[in-house]
Amino acid sequence: MSRNVLAPPTQRMSHNRNYRVNVVHDDFGGSKWNCANPTTAKGYEEPDLYADDDFEEDGTDCNVEELSNGSYKLALHVPKSFYGGLIGFKGATKRRIELETQTEIYVPRQNEISTDLVIQSKERSNVCAALRKIRLLIESLRKRMRPTHFLAVALNSGGVQQRFLKLKQNILDAQLPGIDQELFISENCIHITLGVYVLLDDAERKQAISELELCRQWLVDLHTPFELNIQGLEIFNDDPSSTRVLYARIESPELQQFANKCKKHFQTTGLYAADNNDPDSIKLHMTLLNSRYTNKKPNKNESNSFDAREILKRFGDYDFGKAQCNEVHMCVCKSYCEGDDFYKTTGSLKF
Repeated sequence: MSRNVLAPPTQRMSHNRNYRVNVVHDDFGGSKWNCANPTTAKGYEEPDLYADDDFEEDGTDCNVEELSNGSYKLALHVPKSFYGGLIGFKGATKRRIELETQTEIYVPRQNEISTDLVIQSKERSNVCAALRKIRLLIESLRKRMRPTHFLAVALNSGGVQQRFLKLKQNILDAQLPGIDQELFISENCIHITLGVYVLLDDAERKQAISELELCRQWLVDLHTPFELNIQGLEIFNDDPSSTRVLYARIESPELQQFANKCKKHFQTTGLYAADNNDPDSIKLHMTLLNSRYTNKKPNKNESNSFDAREILKRFGDYDFGKAQCNEVHMCVCKSYCEGDDFYKTTGSLKF
């Protein structure tokens, strides 16, 4: 067996630690990755994938201001909810970014009116480098937050609503174990969700509405209003005896195209909330029952779910009829109150 395998070359690093130097075959660029003397060789340097050229079309990057003393400054709007994450424990995160990018970063205090974070440096490239790091950090922090808004198609009127109420009554009349009225969504709230977002202040809410208006461009090649066919019951998990969400299936090829393009667009804005669904496609559905709607807390040995087997057996092919969509709404999560017509909306796109 090769000596390189049994006793590979090592390199001493900090804190008296030795690390093995991986040997790469010449066919894989060995001369580029390795050197005869690993202790003196210059390490592999990965190219900067986020060079300044990548941000030439970025409006924020164009706002870098050159000061009279020759230094550069950028004022960047950041919601106050991110201040703690940007500063870090005892300022550690902020100091790290400043050290790595050779910049000075000013984060407004919580009681200040301005929400502009200021980056300043002697070099414009340093300001851009700090901007990139801050954006990536904010994106990571946003993914950990609960959604505040969702884009929806309202279905709470006409025949669909009436058919929903009829199905609800039929299920309740069947007196199935564990199925009660609390599990059902309100007839005033039935909708299709086209995306979820984290919008933390007025500026981000206004930006979201502006971005939604830009989505109008994808309606040009589609036939509006969208025709919706709502039929059949399904669940998200594989075990109908332990179900969290039961929904109605939606068939609408053109709405599907529009929803996918909207999702892809919003993912580039940094406002889109993390989800566990297909990153490229929206699952069109109309939620009917959800275990989160109930106020009952499960016992220690019980799961927060319900048994949907009998519902699927009896009503699996239930037909809610057809509907049309000529409007989408940016709604506030959990904003419905008893007696309201629908969720509170921040804005809409009509077509």
